[in-house]
Amino acid sequence: MKLFTWNDILSILNGDSDKDFLNGAKTGISVGSFDGLHKGHRKLLGELKTAGHAKSLSCGVVTFARPLPGIKHSGDYMGDLTTLDQRIKLFEEFGLDFAIIVDFDDSFASMMGADFLNILLNVCNMELLAEGIDFRCGFKGATDAQAIRYWANQNGIETIFVDPVYFREGTDDEERISSSYIRSMVQKGFFTTANELLERPYELDIAAIRRTTTENSAAAKPLQLLPPDGLYRTQNEKGELVRLEIRDGKIVELPECNIVRFM
Repeated sequence: MKLFTWNDILSILNGDSDKDFLNGAKTGISVGSFDGLHKGHRKLLGELKTAGHAKSLSCGVVTFARPLPGIKHSGDYMGDLTTLDQRIKLFEEFGLDFAIIVDFDDSFASMMGADFLNILLNVCNMELLAEGIDFRCGFKGATDAQAIRYWANQNGIETIFVDPVYFREGTDDEERISSSYIRSMVQKGFFTTANELLERPYELDIAAIRRTTTENSAAAKPLQLLPPDGLYRTQNEKGELVRLEIRDGKIVELPECNIVRFM
């Protein structure tokens, strides 16, 4: 899988790079935070791949260095389900061809939706755009599905808008699968539900936590969402049991492994 930054895309746009995006390959793209890469995300990206490969397109995502809720609603945000490294690995395992990583700064936030889509069209050779039905882009999210369809019709771009995915557990009530709902499950320690919706065990990126903490702040709270305080029997990347203690919302002592999984 090929990785690009948004600055790489702008360099091509501004003529500062002599390289074409993916050597001029036509692409299918989906834009989003994709935190956790849960069942809903997988349905969306599955439809992107199916439709894109039928047209011989390279398929990939535009995603963000941090999930957008962590930037826009930091005051009451619980934490990320996945680090950027984890998401990139999940994208690759899912079979995507490329990912474009955006640092969501003031310049990007102020871009009009049509300008953003035109960059994907003209730089990334986009011929297919797949999104959730409630997707919005551009300054203050002003460009909604209706506006995107109009832009796409004007530019000969195929669009796919995917309905939300729901699940039912123990009651007749249906719950929409979302990253925020899975965060609430992890925060309560309901790993059976979280793992079902993620289609994998919830895991902490210990290597990333270690990189971002200093020797004197090993118990600092990471950006990734931690389960409730307690003592946990987790598994490392080798399947070995690892003791992990969380106290006052912090990991007491970082284990000597790269990840821990909550089974």
